[in-house]
Amino acid sequence: MKYLQLTLRFAANARHPMHQFIDESDAVDRDVLVHGNTIGELDTFLFYIVGDREPYAAALEAAEMIADFQITAIDDRSFYCFLTQRRNAVDEAMFASFNRTGVIIVPPIEFRPDGVADLTVVGDAASVQQTLAEIPDEVAVDIQQVGEYDWRQALFDPGLTHRQKEAVNAAVAAGYYAVPRESDVETIADTLDCAASTAAEHLRKAEQAVMTEFCALHHYE
Repeated sequence: MKYLQLTLRFAANARHPMHQFIDESDAVDRDVLVHGNTIGELDTFLFYIVGDREPYAAALEAAEMIADFQITAIDDRSFYCFLTQRRNAVDEAMFASFNRTGVIIVPPIEFRPDGVADLTVVGDAASVQQTLAEIPDEVAVDIQQVGEYDWRQALFDPGLTHRQKEAVNAAVAAGYYAVPRESDVETIADTLDCAASTAAEHLRKAEQAVMTEFCALHHYE
């Protein structure tokens, strides 16, 4: 059973108002669609957000598409948002392309600045190909990875940022974590086209997030 990791890039005039808010505001560090239901007149979504609640709630209030929402705090910097919304034309076309026999979107879907959304799709080759062909013109599609689907891959999610994932991928590919070590931070920095100090910071934060999540998952103290 094949899966595709896709990156969708929404044109500026086709972005959801909350996606536009993520792009324009520094109040949100992470915005993830955890579950969704698009059956019926209104869509129902559950989001996990890391950021400031007040600006996010204000943006929801200002978005005409949002019919109703509830925010539930997790801690000082993270919360859930359960909302219902009306679809715009781009959403209608997107849902139509994915809502077909033979294709499943595997949550979560992560929304990032610059109109970017990352998601995983599972399905048979013909249905997935038809889906990709019918995605509206306002949305560019990049296929990041193709492989055999394994549900266990989603059980461990340390919540790395996109840049931290790039740093870790570059480090693993270069043998930075090999024993003995086969590369250094300068090599990673060259791959990422950034300063060595910046590459080192990305790796340290990624390592901290991975180990913290691992200990929390297995209840280690």
